[in-house]
Amino acid sequence: MLQKSYDDKSKLYLVPTPIGNMKDITYRAIEVLNSVNVVYSEDTRVTKILFDYYGIKAKLVSCHKFNEKGVYPQVINNLQNGNNVALVTDRGTPLISDPGYVIVNEVVKSGFSVVSLPGPSALLPALNMSSISADKFLFYGFLSNKVEESITELKMLKNINFTIVLYESPHRLIKTLHNIKNILGNNFISISREISKLHEEVFRGTVQEAIDTYISPKGEFVIVIDNNHKTDNISIAYDELKELINYGMNKKDAMKFVSKKYGASKNVLYNMIEENKI
Repeated sequence: MLQKSYDDKSKLYLVPTPIGNMKDITYRAIEVLNSVNVVYSEDTRVTKILFDYYGIKAKLVSCHKFNEKGVYPQVINNLQNGNNVALVTDRGTPLISDPGYVIVNEVVKSGFSVVSLPGPSALLPALNMSSISADKFLFYGFLSNKVEESITELKMLKNINFTIVLYESPHRLIKTLHNIKNILGNNFISISREISKLHEEVFRGTVQEAIDTYISPKGEFVIVIDNNHKTDNISIAYDELKELINYGMNKKDAMKFVSKKYGASKNVLYNMIEENKI
């Protein structure tokens, strides 16, 4: 089925909302929220703050992960009656580690268009600020709440030679970092919190350094992991790196040469040098 997004039929808009700074919203998002007949919201109290800030008067209806299956018939009914509707989550973009999939799936099956507006998400700012390659990355979102399943997931991710992006809550952060170190290694990582807010923080360093840094973590976290190296090449690359340095080559030049030759992460090589004091 081919969707013509901007025909005359009623449609569902997926509207990203600010993750921190209230000004991180597009003119178009405000325009759409003002024009639709009803806005389905993950938490109407949170959305009401945004609406009050921008003077948006649209009707708000609760739609979260616990009632989504019961709400979608209302959405379909609105569309069938010729009404445009919007879906928002508390912060960020619907469906990205947030509710919305059930609604979107049912709307598409009913033959209506779904239009997703570009806008705020914690994923891309955290990735861009990480100083880790964004050429190829895997966004995994939250690991499983079940410890054994989360460990299995990390073991699967170990063999993916891309940058890996995870979301994590404060009460699970330290345990997750320990599991990352044990399974993926003491890789170079970045951890961002309070993105676009006044107290925004970005940590960059090894997993162990992160464990030592976050004593009482607060807020929601985005973890970016440098997993851009072949596990079978890294030890060979490191051995050659040691030889070059021992023969008198500058560390920076040696890392650049070996990294290019073996496809090994410069950050990983640097951390190995530091750990082994060469």
